[in-house]
Amino acid sequence: MMFAGWGSMMLAAAAVQGAALPPAVPAAPAVSSPAPPQTDEQRIQNAITLGGVLYAFDRAAWVSTDALLEKLPKDQLTGLGGYVVETANPAFRVTYYRGSGEQALAFFVAEVREGKVVRADLLAAPVPLTPAQAALARARDIAARAAISAGYAPCTAAPFNTVVLPPRGDGPIGVYLLSAQTDARHWPMGGHYRLVISPDGKVLGQRAYSRACLNLDLPGALPNGAKPVGLFVTHALDPVPTEIHVFASYNLRMPLFVSTSPDKLWRVAGRSITPETIKR
Repeated sequence: MMFAGWGSMMLAAAAVQGAALPPAVPAAPAVSSPAPPQTDEQRIQNAITLGGVLYAFDRAAWVSTDALLEKLPKDQLTGLGGYVVETANPAFRVTYYRGSGEQALAFFVAEVREGKVVRADLLAAPVPLTPAQAALARARDIAARAAISAGYAPCTAAPFNTVVLPPRGDGPIGVYLLSAQTDARHWPMGGHYRLVISPDGKVLGQRAYSRACLNLDLPGALPNGAKPVGLFVTHALDPVPTEIHVFASYNLRMPLFVSTSPDKLWRVAGRSITPETIKR
């Protein structure tokens, strides 16, 4: 199930400067009323914009976590409840909190711009989450519990990386659970999931992006001047590549060739998803 708004409302803001570069800060990452796209072209555009937003949010969490660990050693992070990412154009604001529910208290805030932390503040006194932040944290918790009930599990030894997309107004919240890369030699193409959470805490929809785990082998050392053309994966759950393939192409910094059927091959490279001719 796809939701109108994840594509159209973020299209302009998810522009990138190149196929392997991170997207700009999205102006209004959101979901709205259910409206499945009717054409492959719409599906492709949704995949491009959502994949870019996923990459930008995930990178903001990654670099801000490094900044947090520079301020506090791991042994002082007991009781960490999680983090929420919000847009604060032209930057992201990442807020880390302890506790859960109404007891959650923010203790560290980082500002991320162009993929780098430009400000990091360890709060002198923890403060309650704002209503918007509390809604994101609540959706994250609900999605985590629903994932356990559904049997969703990561395809690597690390916990899921979580991306929570802020809603538009009082619309639903999209939560992505992404298998984390744990070594430089492999990329997990399996173990990625999406859940959609209503404002009153109901799970409106959920999906897996693969039927099984698949860890892609990444290229090793190459001769001088050589570079890989890309990686190849099959995908039978959708007629065209998804936002997960776009997200992977940003992280891999190389094209991903996706076969959605025996006679359909796509080249995914950041903002570009194009059909490829199959030579027989």
